[in-house]
Amino acid sequence: ILERTVVRLLLRMRNAWRITRWDPGAGTPTYLLASAFTVTPSLCAQATRVDCVIDSSNSIRGTTNFRHFAHAAESLLACWSFFRRYPAARPRLVLKDLRSIDGVIWAESLVRLMGCEVLGGIRAWQYYLPMATLNAAGCAVRGALRQRSGNGYKGREMKWLMSESDASELQQRLHRNHTAGGVLRVGIANRRGSRNLSNVDAVAAALSSALRSVQASSRGGGDGLQHFMSVDVNVVADLGGWTFLEQATWVSAQMLVVMPHGAGSVNYLFARPCTAILEVYPFGYYLPGEYLNLARAVGALGYTAYPGDTPYNDTDRHSSPAARYQARSVSLAPDPARVAEWAVEAVAASAQCRRHQSQGARAPPREAFA
Repeated sequence: ILERTVVRLLLRMRNAWRITRWDPGAGTPTYLLASAFTVTPSLCAQATRVDCVIDSSNSIRGTTNFRHFAHAAESLLACWSFFRRYPAARPRLVLKDLRSIDGVIWAESLVRLMGCEVLGGIRAWQYYLPMATLNAAGCAVRGALRQRSGNGYKGREMKWLMSESDASELQQRLHRNHTAGGVLRVGIANRRGSRNLSNVDAVAAALSSALRSVQASSRGGGDGLQHFMSVDVNVVADLGGWTFLEQATWVSAQMLVVMPHGAGSVNYLFARPCTAILEVYPFGYYLPGEYLNLARAVGALGYTAYPGDTPYNDTDRHSSPAARYQARSVSLAPDPARVAEWAVEAVAASAQCRRHQSQGARAPPREAFA
């Protein structure tokens, strides 16, 4: 009887979903600093190229892991920020230690958007380029991250970019379509397999009902809904099944985004400033410092949904590879009522954020290299 009681209590705790604004604290860095890079000056009077080196010392461990597009993006976006500090030079990625994005479609698409040449990669190493070519800087200024910039755990938050303007430039290159005027777009991006939202239809219905109810009510203007003629709650069954452009365009069109933790969250890169993002985590696996720090870097508002009161302690207790795998392998069913409550509050927070921006708030300036 005691054992059954304990199990019921654990299940009740795991179903006690908590939604909170992710605020890592004033001392937690959002952006990469210039000091995070080693820089080798050009051997020429005027640098004609800017190289960014990615190798085993400054990217995720293991060549297979690097071929996971979200992990590759960690390194690619750091290089993008480095390239932008030398706008007159032609950008080039230098991939070493068998790092490769050959055939990794999302990462290849990001590199095309960045407009840079790629030197290295498995196919290139095998057939075209001798090692001496990879090691020769020539008239290039060459930079490399000193080490991987984080892993998402508390105190080791991932730093993706050097400034918000780095994300804005990529967004502008997409020529993305903004949200149609008068429509509040709320997007739920589901995923196949593990960590999918098993009750996505119930969540969507609760969001739609709550937002439309508030919109039709006689509440004052502080809720942010008075600016919208209609509410559009749309569900993507598997964001990962879409193309790079489709994923990026969809994220940029939403004002509110609900998404389970996973690789698709790297598309926060294309969220507009003041977009409210709710990332849903499984019990025992809580890493808001990974993708929500990217959301923070682009000016979005990050929130977490977690089935318990002690997410960091739970994660510490599930630190073994087997426990992590088990925690990551479940389906998620966040409380629809709590998600709906969050949405109403998030619209107001987003409106307040936009008012703050309109009053002249700006992202920090880009840090220059010496």
